[in-house]
Amino acid sequence: MSSKDENGTERRYGAQYKLIGKNYVTADLHAKVTGKAKYAEDFRAEGMLFCKLLLSPLPHGRVTWIDAREALAMPGVRAILRAEELPAPADSLTDNGTVIKATKWAEQALTMEPVYQGEPVLRHEQDR
Repeated sequence: MSSKDENGTERRYGAQYKLIGKNYVTADLHAKVTGKAKYAEDFRAEGMLFCKLLLSPLPHGRVTWIDAREALAMPGVRAILRAEELPAPADSLTDNGTVIKATKWAEQALTMEPVYQGEPVLRHEQDR
């Protein structure tokens, strides 16, 4: 693609780029095509646990009580994390130094009063 600038000189857009607009082969192409590529989900570490979120089936609901005894008794389940076990929301600092004050209405990792359907209410960790 090209055009002329105000002096009538032809400018070629993208000429300074090495890969844009050109065919090229990535280093991992063969591994991806053959299914041998490793992704984050493929890695395992000794003692690694897996997390699953319990999502709210209702918007604007209120969880009054969670009895985790039965879940904790299941094979492989190591921990149950509830909203009240998390620290309170903290202020955050943007890249340009602006402080964003924490509010109870900010997005939280877990909540006992979900605003929308599908908001995380509980997290359990287990062996896979």
